[in-house]
Amino acid sequence: MTPDILALDFDGVLCDGMREYFETSRRTHLRVWPNEKAPDDALFPAFRALRPVILSGWEMPILLRAIARGADQAAILRSWDEVREQLVRAESLPGADLVRTLQHTLDEVRREWIANDCDGWLGQNVPYCRLDELRRVVGEPERTLVVTTKEGEFARLVLDSWNVALAGIQGKEAGIHKCDNLRALVADFASAHGRRPTLWFVEDRLETLQHVTTHLDLDDVRLFLATWGYNTPAAREAASRDGRVRLLDLDRFRRGVSSWP
Repeated sequence: MTPDILALDFDGVLCDGMREYFETSRRTHLRVWPNEKAPDDALFPAFRALRPVILSGWEMPILLRAIARGADQAAILRSWDEVREQLVRAESLPGADLVRTLQHTLDEVRREWIANDCDGWLGQNVPYCRLDELRRVVGEPERTLVVTTKEGEFARLVLDSWNVALAGIQGKEAGIHKCDNLRALVADFASAHGRRPTLWFVEDRLETLQHVTTHLDLDDVRLFLATWGYNTPAAREAASRDGRVRLLDLDRFRRGVSSWP
């Protein structure tokens, strides 16, 4: 069976940008806290291990700050929300202002990096599977789109450099939750074809998939957790017990949608 629409998250599903996240977070840290020592490369392994706790990009410099300050890694994995809020409250800027500053600076840092060294930036964004395999997978459904909380311009640059053509990229600039993205995809297809589509959604964050299950109008969307992405063994174990979410490993992903569970 091949779905009418395949919706794919970008970071942690198609692209491993861990080195890019780390360097962008480090440069952002330098901008926002210029009087403090820059985080060094020795922090990268911890950053990679803890990256699955991140929900939104602005949190990455906060995560790097927590690691640099010696925060307990088990506590970060167990209760990142609490650790993050403690760090935010300790700053001189009000929380909302700090979040806006981090969001703006992250995007600004990326744009400057791309403007000054586009090839270097692209080289930090690595596909999880061979590009011929990826092109074949995304070409199987009638429509394949990326649904991401990253700015669409950044995902588009990477995908264009890989020569991977999609029906669309819905990024952070859309300003809506992924459930709304999925809902809009269903409505657009139904309007054009006179029927409801089969829609499959691949995401590496279990909480996002579980949120989809709370919407009755999306109860026919097939949900997959990308086990190779930015999630933890605990999340994968929880997904294995979920009646709605299916575990998808990279080997099966690269074989094509007809082989998925």
